[in-house]
Amino acid sequence: MLTGRQETMKSLEELFRENSLKDPDDIDALLELAEITGKLISDEQYSNMEILINYTISNEYYEAFSWIMAALQEEYEKESCRLKDFTCFIGKSIANYDEFIHRLQIDLKAIDNDSETMIDHDGEVQSFFNILKYKTAYPNVFLITEENFDTKDNDFIRYKLQFKSDQ
Repeated sequence: MLTGRQETMKSLEELFRENSLKDPDDIDALLELAEITGKLISDEQYSNMEILINYTISNEYYEAFSWIMAALQEEYEKESCRLKDFTCFIGKSIANYDEFIHRLQIDLKAIDNDSETMIDHDGEVQSFFNILKYKTAYPNVFLITEENFDTKDNDFIRYKLQFKSDQ
C-alpha cells in the first residue's frame, strides 16, 4: 500500500512522463498539474510542493512553475487559507535564471538585508552569508538569496523561496 507521499510522487512522475509541461498550450497537462498542486495544498504536503517547484525550475517548465505559484497565491488569499509559512530550498543554481526572475517578476530592490557569520572550530570567522530578501509579483512569495563569502574563496549563492501567509 502506498503512503500519501508515495502516491503523490507517483502522480507527479506520471504527469511529467505523459505531458510536456514546457508547452504553454497544453492546457490539459497544466490543469492536471493544478489539480495535483491543489491536493498538495489541501493535504499540507510542503515537502512535495518543494519537490514539485524544484522539478519545474530545474527542467525549465516555467509555465507550469507560474501555475504553481498562482495556485499557492490563490490559497493564501482565501479567508480559510490552510497553508502555513514554509520555505522551498532551490539550491545554488537556477536553470534559466532570467526566465525564473521574469516569471516571479522580482523587484530587484531588496526589502530586507541580514548577515550570518559562520565560525570555525578555532573560533575564527570562516565565512559569512549576506542574506537578501526580494518581493515578487506574488504578495505571499519572496525570493531569498544567501551570498556566501569565505576565507577559502569558495563563494556561492543559495536560493530559496519563502512563502508567508501574513503579508
